[in-house]
Amino acid sequence: MNGIYLNLLLREISDKLVGSHIESVRMHDRLVQLLLGENSLYVSLYPTALGLFFSKSIMRGYHPLKSISSIVKGSRITGVFQNDLTPSAAIALSKSFPEQEILQIVISLYPQAPNFSLKSESRQMNVYPRYIEKTPKTSIIKLDENELADLALVDLVRNFEGIDKKLGRELNPENLEKIKAILRGEAVSPRLVSTNPLHISLFARKFLKEFGSFNELFKSAITEHVRAREMQTAEHHKRLVIRNMKKRMVRLRKRVLKPAEIESLRVTGDLILANLNKIRKGVSSVQVFNPYAQSDMEIKLDPHLSPQDNAQQYFRRYKKEKRGQPKLKQQLAALIKEAEILEKMPQVEPSKRIKTAQKAAVKEPFHKFVLDSGSVVLVGKNAQANDELTFKCARPGDYFFHTRGFEGAHTLLQPKIPKGQRPSKDEVRVAAAIAAFFSKAKKQKNVAVSYTQRKYLKKNKKGRPGSVILMREEVVFVDPGLPASL
Repeated sequence: MNGIYLNLLLREISDKLVGSHIESVRMHDRLVQLLLGENSLYVSLYPTALGLFFSKSIMRGYHPLKSISSIVKGSRITGVFQNDLTPSAAIALSKSFPEQEILQIVISLYPQAPNFSLKSESRQMNVYPRYIEKTPKTSIIKLDENELADLALVDLVRNFEGIDKKLGRELNPENLEKIKAILRGEAVSPRLVSTNPLHISLFARKFLKEFGSFNELFKSAITEHVRAREMQTAEHHKRLVIRNMKKRMVRLRKRVLKPAEIESLRVTGDLILANLNKIRKGVSSVQVFNPYAQSDMEIKLDPHLSPQDNAQQYFRRYKKEKRGQPKLKQQLAALIKEAEILEKMPQVEPSKRIKTAQKAAVKEPFHKFVLDSGSVVLVGKNAQANDELTFKCARPGDYFFHTRGFEGAHTLLQPKIPKGQRPSKDEVRVAAAIAAFFSKAKKQKNVAVSYTQRKYLKKNKKGRPGSVILMREEVVFVDPGLPASL
């Protein structure tokens, strides 16, 4: 962004800004929004797309810059200024309540450190830490043809205000005089050369589009630049989610056993019991004859357990795998299908794409959210699903969540953690936020959510369907919502 283009832009929009009252200052990524009644001013602080534009519409999805917004709210714009041809603009504000105060918004568009600042007589507040303020150089208007011929590009940009390297490359005696005429008021039709990075020209022969005003050019170019960035971010998010899915597939495949491998666990337990007289406590392995295979086999043992307990350990694992393998294979198949659907999906908003993929992958009686860590959050869709989720699908070590004092769905966190460990605080808060979202406290703030492991839960036989009793519980306070990554 050079000072000449900023100067020409401010000429177009200053009259529209002066007299307006600021309702709020908001931000989305690196795009600042000043709400001016039914109108708005947008300031792009993207280093690759610096600029600003006035709009008669208001874009949604911006979040308040509370520290600045609370101070300028209600103030009136009294003037818009530019210091010579520097890439910096100042918006003068007048505020009379709660006390008379002179304020100034400074829009700094130096590419090294673009910033949006609020200045008062006693302090300055910046959106970003680094703030640049330079003494104006010699105006490009004072440059004559002879001096231009003797200057290298680097010296031209370094010593004269109003131009950047792109405009400097286009300068010749004819174009220099044209710029001076434009600054004196001659009509101009700026040309958009590219949106990423933003490249504007007054003289380019190859360009994307010619505009009738700088404001329309900046509005179109910055909007397209932001859209392209969001699409790029969405694609990066998609690749990240798919990569995490593939990691989970690897982990699941390692846990999948063949029927013969599952059966061997039961056989091993039987062989230990059949050879109790040969096995001493404290040994880590034993060699026994396997009549099923008609050969000797080595059995690994836990030296801290008795032979009988070792046998029971094999039987428990056999039952666990026998019961869990079908579910494990279902999870793997659903995950593979989900990843395939996600791969084929066009670039759309990340949260919408992931939810669509999950919905298309498998129709379950539960809402399903797969966290970046690999943990899964399941939410019952109705009373019957709540009961099935909590008392049929949940494992003893899974975590149950429910809002306190409000009706809501049963929510289950299935953490992917080593046995004996607890889920992270972030996972607990995410699961609690989901539970609050699927409850009648959805529109509340700082909602209390109880949680406990499934093994500390039992049905309330005297209560309504879905009613449970928590024998132990912990409480976390969260704002309802779904994870940003889902």
